[in-house]
Amino acid sequence: MIGSVSMGLGEALFEVVNLHDKGRVLNGDQAEYKIPRALDMPAVEPVIVESDEPNGPFGAKEVGEGAIMPAIPAILNAACDAIGVRIFELPLKPERVYRAIKQH
Repeated sequence: MIGSVSMGLGEALFEVVNLHDKGRVLNGDQAEYKIPRALDMPAVEPVIVESDEPNGPFGAKEVGEGAIMPAIPAILNAACDAIGVRIFELPLKPERVYRAIKQH
C-alpha cells in the first residue's frame, strides 16, 4: 500500500513523458524520468479494513494498486486548499502552480 501511495505521489508531482515532435520518448531512462525517492515520501500509516469480497477467491481482494488513484486527487485538493486555485494538469510542478496563481 505504501508503494501505491508512492506511485500516486510520483504521478501527481514528478512524472512526465517528454516526446520528440515525431513521437520518440526523450526521457526514457531513470536519469531523466523522475520518480519519488524514499526522502520524497511522507509518513504513511496503512489502515487495513477487513471485509469479505464475494467476487474474490476465499474473500480476497486487491490491496496494492487501489491506493494509487486516491493519492493523486488528495494531493491536488491539498494544493487547491493551500493556494485557492484548482490545477487540472499533471504533474503539479512549481511553474504550473505559479502560472495558475497569476492567472487567478
